[in-house]
Amino acid sequence: MRKVILIVAIISVSTAYAGFVKCGPNEVLDECPSDCGDHCPTRDGEFINCNRPDWNNCPPPKCKCQFNYRRAQNGTCIPTNNCPAFECSKPNEEYNSCPSYCPTDDCSQATPNGECPQFGLFLIAVECYPRCRCKPTYWRKNGVCVPYQNCDDNTMMN
Repeated sequence: MRKVILIVAIISVSTAYAGFVKCGPNEVLDECPSDCGDHCPTRDGEFINCNRPDWNNCPPPKCKCQFNYRRAQNGTCIPTNNCPAFECSKPNEEYNSCPSYCPTDDCSQATPNGECPQFGLFLIAVECYPRCRCKPTYWRKNGVCVPYQNCDDNTMMN
């Protein structure tokens, strides 16, 4: 019974605290924020392995940039597409602020025109995660972007 009362008290305090938080332009209140930043990334792969905390062990609510917005150096939330590009150091890679939803740019998904294989019509908005992707008509083989012709025949989409 004490555990139930304690949980109710924690929820009440969190809810009351959340009621006093006023977020700025293009921000929303995140009731259970992750430790992953909402800032514009400065290098490739910066948001890999970001996980949400367990709902039973949430940190205090805080304002985060809304969907497909990132925090600029001046602290304001800007559209993710407006984040400054970072350098892609591997050959035949380029910065993409909002890559199309394609499970991978690996040779296993390769198509001759360099476009993502069609998996049907998706009418969902996907969160933008700026990253380095292979240039058009290039696909990733053993971590390196190679022309379509260099993808092994047995790994390409037919």
